[in-house]
Amino acid sequence: MGRWATPEAIASARTGNESAADELIAAIWPACFRLATMVLGDRGLAEDAAQESCVTVYRKVHRLRSVDAFDAWLYRIVMRESALARRRSGQVGEQREQGTTGDGTIVLDVWHALDELSADLRDVTVLFYFHDLTGEEIATALHVSHGAVRMRLSRARERLRVLLADYDFELRKNFKEVHYAV
Repeated sequence: MGRWATPEAIASARTGNESAADELIAAIWPACFRLATMVLGDRGLAEDAAQESCVTVYRKVHRLRSVDAFDAWLYRIVMRESALARRRSGQVGEQREQGTTGDGTIVLDVWHALDELSADLRDVTVLFYFHDLTGEEIATALHVSHGAVRMRLSRARERLRVLLADYDFELRKNFKEVHYAV
């Protein structure tokens, strides 16, 4: 799991120091926005979800029991706020705003394929392939069992194999190399 912020910044913010909390929010904002955008596919909704996530962190970071728990806690917050934003908007599989590399065809097709997945399948796929979280870390972030994560990843892979059937096997096998520029 990647670090959202330095342990020192998190520890400082936990003390209740407002300027330290402001610095922590400035440090985590880009990653919160990026994750929410990847999950939601809509920059406006993602901005709302990231802002709500940062507000939650600002208000509750002093309650955090351990600096080591921060990363899993923040993943959970961003995923919850993204789900709430998705529900409020009535979003099911709306058009994703795309970032492209090269001719962009493969990138667009991968993101269109991800949009075809249900929210549950898309969430675990994004966390596993684009954020390199383990199954256990995803289970913690989403408040589901590790078995549920494995099942969702298996279903997502099978669906993506079908949706990306026109591409060679290596792309379908390891599509995390396709980058999304936010």
